[in-house]
Amino acid sequence: MRAVRRRSTALLAFAGAIACAPPTRDSGTVVYASGADLESANPLVTVHPLSRQVQRYALFVTLARYDSALAPVPYFAKGWDWSADRTTLRFALHAGLTWHDDAPTTARDVAFTVEAARDPSTGYPRYADLADVEATEALDDTTVLVRFSRAQPRFPLVLCELPIVPAHLLRDVARADMRRAAFSTAPVGNGPFRFVDRTAGQRWRFERNEGFPEALGGPPALQRLVVAVVDEPTTKFAGLVAGDLHVAGIAPTMAPLVDEDPLLRVMDYPVLFTTVLVFNVRRPPLDDELVRRALARAIDRDRLIAVAIAGYGTPALGPVPPGHRWDATARRRSRQP
Repeated sequence: MRAVRRRSTALLAFAGAIACAPPTRDSGTVVYASGADLESANPLVTVHPLSRQVQRYALFVTLARYDSALAPVPYFAKGWDWSADRTTLRFALHAGLTWHDDAPTTARDVAFTVEAARDPSTGYPRYADLADVEATEALDDTTVLVRFSRAQPRFPLVLCELPIVPAHLLRDVARADMRRAAFSTAPVGNGPFRFVDRTAGQRWRFERNEGFPEALGGPPALQRLVVAVVDEPTTKFAGLVAGDLHVAGIAPTMAPLVDEDPLLRVMDYPVLFTTVLVFNVRRPPLDDELVRRALARAIDRDRLIAVAIAGYGTPALGPVPPGHRWDATARRRSRQP
């Protein structure tokens, strides 16, 4: 098996010069184009990447979040400490955060969320990351304990990515029915943006939460966030040019077109995505290792990257990307005289 690892499988194109756009455009609104409808607003059952981003950064809050070095730092939890044996993690929470229906967000919501996420019947995609959790207990409104079955070597990073959900709205929903609950398409969050409405297959609308606490960052600068479902690449590009869309994922081959428009800009970012050719080694001639090696050597990875993804990629000889500290080929090269 040989792989081509793409550095950027998709690019984001921004309508960058908003101030220069037609005056009819609302500068307080950002319209983000999604190739598919958001899967769900319930983070306990969501796999779709963009849905998860909206949940983590717009609709809900997490206990902790990543800093620029991807280290966990406080967010809804203003701090935490470990027991001496590192089997209990005690979180001190900010007071004053409310759900968008004005109910308070408390330690009971945190305990409910973690307990639901670690239950396999819920279907949380990362429930295995909570396998060491033994129990979660709310001591009072702003203190929660997470107990582990064994000592933990580090902070559980899943708590940077698991949004807190409202216990008062979901506790009566059977965990196996979470995906079908009305909450999935009519959510009540506690984050910097509140849900307004949804048109299935077309759009989701969110507006600024004016009451979002200053301790957690305060109300966002934007007034509205709209996720518009646009699955046709040419329609996305036309929407960007017209100013109807502000952000859209585009194919790498369209990047030169974006560069030609002074009101648009491309942001490319690392994405680990692998394209693989899998040989059926039970059938001749692929049962011959020499044949497989010859085919692997015949693949022009540089040419594939140049033609298929406009150069936005890096050729690799295995599943670990070049430059990564676990890349065996890089280590071999570094030992060469």
